Amino acid sequence: MTRTSMSRLSDIEQATGQAFPPLFQQLHDAGRLSWGGSHPQWSETVFPTLQDDPPVLLYAQEYEPLEHDELLEAWQELTAEDHYNPLRADLQLLPFARTGGGDSYCFWTNAPGFDEPPVVLVWHDDDRADVLAANYQDFVFRKMVEAVAEYERPYSLLSHGELAVNLQRWLQNHQPVLRADQYAAVAALFARESEIAEGDITDDDAQALVQQVIGFPRLDESFAYVREDA
Repeated sequence: MTRTSMSRLSDIEQATGQAFPPLFQQLHDAGRLSWGGSHPQWSETVFPTLQDDPPVLLYAQEYEPLEHDELLEAWQELTAEDHYNPLRADLQLLPFARTGGGDSYCFWTNAPGFDEPPVVLVWHDDDRADVLAANYQDFVFRKMVEAVAEYERPYSLLSHGELAVNLQRWLQNHQPVLRADQYAAVAALFARESEIAEGDITDDDAQALVQQVIGFPRLDESFAYVREDA
């Protein structure tokens, strides 16, 4: 494969003037972030090949990773002068994933008062960005917890195959990504497999656990991201 000028994460960082968090870089370099690229029948052809060794957040709801060759393009689109929601000049956002509806998960790389970039959800159709986690590790934890809330077959990817097997493999693969307390909390939650299968884990249950383990004053705070003169 021919290496391009943007073949390394560091090249993208140089082009954007921003840096990805160390954990994200580590997982990227290890090939753990990719879901195998786009495919018209992804869920039928690509997804089953990933289940034995789940990449990061494979079973998360409303989450699709940006593949490596999409990272720079997503940043260029978000920061374009002619964007329909032009970004405030004082905000530095670095997209790394998206929802199925086209909203962007971004690292807020110049957020004041944080040791690492917090993760925000930038709505594509509203002047709104939500603070989801204080850092990438906390974000991964949150998405794993939320993945089992309001479980319903066949809409959850976790329902493709044996639920208990999918939960165990996902948990095992993410142990190196999580803090010890986060891993213990997810392990205890995933152990409630029968409740998950019945849809008895509510969103309120999930958010209570999120608040307990990764809560901080600005969690779920929203702010405007569109330039005022737009």
